[in-house]
Amino acid sequence: MRANVRTGEDVRTFDDKDGQRWQAAVLDASYGVILLVLSPLQGEGIRRSQLQVVNLAEGLDWIAAADEVALQGQLDASDPWDPSSDPF
Repeated sequence: MRANVRTGEDVRTFDDKDGQRWQAAVLDASYGVILLVLSPLQGEGIRRSQLQVVNLAEGLDWIAAADEVALQGQLDASDPWDPSSDPF
């Protein structure tokens, strides 16, 4: 049996359609919900999007394989998020 080896792609940086730089990371929220948390490198406005994956391992595989178009799509589908008032 082969071990699942991470490749260092757990956090991704990408540009949105307007040229703004963002970082995306996978979060194991609760009750099996896996979120993609998106934050701009400059400015404010953390966002979140639920990934359609079964578990954290699949979420990490998704982010490692995602291209810029997929990351932009998740950003477009995301909602504003204030973790201090809404933990998950």
